[in-house]
Amino acid sequence: MWNAEKLLSSGFEVDGENFIRRQKILNDFTLTIIIDKRGSVTTKIFDADGEPYTLHLVEGASGSFVGAVKAEHERVLSELAAQCFDAENFKAAQTLRLIDYIREKFSGEPEFLWEKYPNYAVFRRAENRKWYALIANVPKKYLKLGGAAEIEILNVRVEPEELDRIFDGEKYFRGWHMNKKSWLTVRLDDTLTDEEIFSRLEKSYRLAAKK
Repeated sequence: MWNAEKLLSSGFEVDGENFIRRQKILNDFTLTIIIDKRGSVTTKIFDADGEPYTLHLVEGASGSFVGAVKAEHERVLSELAAQCFDAENFKAAQTLRLIDYIREKFSGEPEFLWEKYPNYAVFRRAENRKWYALIANVPKKYLKLGGAAEIEILNVRVEPEELDRIFDGEKYFRGWHMNKKSWLTVRLDDTLTDEEIFSRLEKSYRLAAKK
């Protein structure tokens, strides 16, 4: 959940029931970020003439400037999440230990990229921005496990031949919502030891460095 004190210290102002911040990006553009009382984030970009800019939202839009706007928009939101978000949506003890390990080992911070999915966090290598981990809270049925409860999971990169060897549908799953040939999903409910989880994470970090 968003931390109100952190938002205020990061330049947000209270506007009715919302928090709002306006900042310059790419010299002449203005990015407005609005966070409502439920924690939902809305952004608007305006050009130098005060007209709304929306090309960065158009699927398939290309060009170097559109790409620069998209990248800057994503960077600001990722930085904001790292600075002002309290990851209360992750409850599992193993998940919290894993996030602490990532911070200590790789200086990594969770990036919450999707407004609709506040329980999804990605971690990326700094030099190439490639993902090496995704943590999510999903219904057990997504993994074809019994019960209606939710479970916290970790997606990591893996060599295809190893995934074929260890997949069992109980502890190891083909990447949920990812490429099922090169991503592995594991449970974060202490079914696996921390040592196993951390080892998988380190391998994924190395694989994300490859071209």
